[in-house]
Amino acid sequence: MNKIRSGQLFTVLLTCAAFTFLCQSAAFTMEGVFGEGIAAIAQILLCIPIVFLYRGGFSFSAYARRHQLLPLIFIGYLLIRGGVSFVRLQQSSSALSLPISGDLLAAGLIALVCLYTVSLGIHALARSSTLIFGILMFALIIMFIGAIPQAEPQNLSMTPEDSIWQGFLRGMYRADELILFFMLLDFCEKKQFRTAAAIFTGKFALAAYFALLGMAVLGNRMKQSAHPFFSTIAISQPLSTQRADALYLLIFVMLCVIRITLFTVLAAHLLRLSFPKIKYTSTICLGIMLAISAGAAMLSLAGWWHLAALAVLALGIPLCFLLVQKRGGVKA
Repeated sequence: MNKIRSGQLFTVLLTCAAFTFLCQSAAFTMEGVFGEGIAAIAQILLCIPIVFLYRGGFSFSAYARRHQLLPLIFIGYLLIRGGVSFVRLQQSSSALSLPISGDLLAAGLIALVCLYTVSLGIHALARSSTLIFGILMFALIIMFIGAIPQAEPQNLSMTPEDSIWQGFLRGMYRADELILFFMLLDFCEKKQFRTAAAIFTGKFALAAYFALLGMAVLGNRMKQSAHPFFSTIAISQPLSTQRADALYLLIFVMLCVIRITLFTVLAAHLLRLSFPKIKYTSTICLGIMLAISAGAAMLSLAGWWHLAALAVLALGIPLCFLLVQKRGGVKA
């Protein structure tokens, strides 16, 4: 596993987060924007003990080489969230004109692409995320240009059907980047708190952009939209004679690959550290994710379990390590 720069950490986590906004099924609301802002502040504050821990000499990889229980817990989390990402892919494929038929086939092909990208390592993934982030920014500009003729500012109003609290919970339900930040900071050259602040501020900016633009364009049609982002781009076309669907499809697939690859490469890395004799760790992890997605697609997963996971993995464990470190315990 190679070192990555702070800028690469920013782009890989922001592109990872962008995929969840594209797949959002809940309606865009002003309350949701305010809730996302509060969630972003909470996530930035939760990064403080993580940064201090690493500045004190902690290494997640070094710890995983000597202990198995904690890495296995993180592996389980990564596999579950990877499986949920496959479910989101399958649920959103109905709103896309994919050049293939069948949700499982689409997930299988994405898994094959992820298997190749995992083999390149996290350093190559981080470098490619910079390019994909640039393409994402270009797509957002095209989306804005297409939305201008359709946008109606009066649609930006509060709604009795949502609340700031619910928006906050939605923001925390998809706060995977908090735990990913905890793990990826081990490979980052500089352990800076401003990197965490930039990541979650950028994540809120993306959420606000999609929500405000979607509300302005869709208006009352928001209630009938199963996937607000895709409904927004269907209406917001930059040219009357040419649709930009190919660009949005490209962005969707690339963000999906980045997200699932990131979960896979970290899970496979921890699996190799915990059990050095196991081979084909990436294939095993992707296979488990696909199996989880097949089971999760039949169930309605509550978001509360993710809040509990965040409380333990992103707050409880870093604080425990930090307390041991301050008392003169081992650095790793």
